[in-house]
Amino acid sequence: MRYLSKVAIAIPLFLSVAALAKTDKDAGKALFDDARRRSDIRAESAPAFRMEANFRITPKNAGKEINGRYTEIWFLHSKWRREIEAGSFHRIEIGAAPKKWFLDSGEDRPEPAFYGPLVLLFSRNSTLNITGISDRQPGGVNATCVESKTQWSKDIDCVDPKAGVFLLRETLLGTGFNPVHHSCVYGNYEMFGEHLFPRTVRCNNSPGNDIELTITKLEVAPSTEEGLFTKPEGAIETTDCQGRATPPHVDYSPDPLYPEHHKEIQTVVLWLIVDVDGTPKDVRVARTAGNDFDRPAVEVVRRWRFKPSTCDGVPVPVQINVEITFRKF
Repeated sequence: MRYLSKVAIAIPLFLSVAALAKTDKDAGKALFDDARRRSDIRAESAPAFRMEANFRITPKNAGKEINGRYTEIWFLHSKWRREIEAGSFHRIEIGAAPKKWFLDSGEDRPEPAFYGPLVLLFSRNSTLNITGISDRQPGGVNATCVESKTQWSKDIDCVDPKAGVFLLRETLLGTGFNPVHHSCVYGNYEMFGEHLFPRTVRCNNSPGNDIELTITKLEVAPSTEEGLFTKPEGAIETTDCQGRATPPHVDYSPDPLYPEHHKEIQTVVLWLIVDVDGTPKDVRVARTAGNDFDRPAVEVVRRWRFKPSTCDGVPVPVQINVEITFRKF
C-alpha cells in the first residue's frame, strides 16, 4: 500500500560551494514567494470574487469523457464556498472559520486527481523545505524550478523569472512500486485587480486521467448572501485551519487481504475523515478497482489508526485521500 498518507577538499572551496548553494536556495525561495504573491487573489487585501470554470476529464483508458463545472465564491479567508458539478456528482465545500463542511451527492465522483488543476487556484503555503534549484524550459520558456519536499510529497514549481508567474507544478506522492505523479501547466495569464492569474490549467496524472480547466468568469463580487456560508443539511464537518494544520500521520496500517481469483495489480483510492481521536470516519471509494478490491480496501482502512491532524496544537478532524495498492507476490 501507498498512501498520501517519505573526501579531501580545501576548506575555503567547501565554504564557497556551501554559500553558493544557500544563495541559490534563497533566490529560489524569493522567486517562488514573489510568484505566489502575484497570483494570490486570496490575499488579505484582495477583493471578494466569484469564479466560474469549465473542466474536462479525459480518460487514458477505456471510459467516457467527463465535462463539468467549478464555481467559487470567495469573501474572506474565513468565508468561502466552492462547488463542483460533473454528471450526477455535486460537491459543496464551505469554509466559515474555524469550521469547514463537505457535502457530496450523486455517483459520478471525479477521482482525487481532479483537484490537481486547482493547486494554483487555492492559496499556497510559502513555507518551503527547498532541496534544489534547476533550470527547465516548460513550453519552450526558460524557467527557474524550485524543488521542495513535504512529509507527503516531492514538489517542483517552475517560475518564469521575467513574468514572475508559475508555469509548471509537479508533485510526486509516495515511493516504491506505485508512486502518484501530478503535472500541471498554467497559462493564459490575465490581470485581475493587482494580480496575474492563469485562465487555463492542463494536468497529466499518473495514475489517473488528463484534466483541463478553463476559467470562464472571474469578477469582483462585493456582496454575498450569508446563507451561502452556513452548514448544509447532512454535511460532514472538518476544520478550516488556514494553513496552520499539521497533517495526520499513520500509526497503524495493516495490509488488506488480496481477493481470491485475481492476479493483477490494482489500486483503490479512498476518501475519508481522520477524526480528532485518530480514527477513520465516513470511508468512501473515490476511485474504484471493482467490488472485489474496493470492499477489502474499505474494510482494512476502517481499522487504521492515525496521529490526528492539529490546528495550533489542538486535534482537529481533516479529510484525506488514501491509496491502497493490491499486488500478488
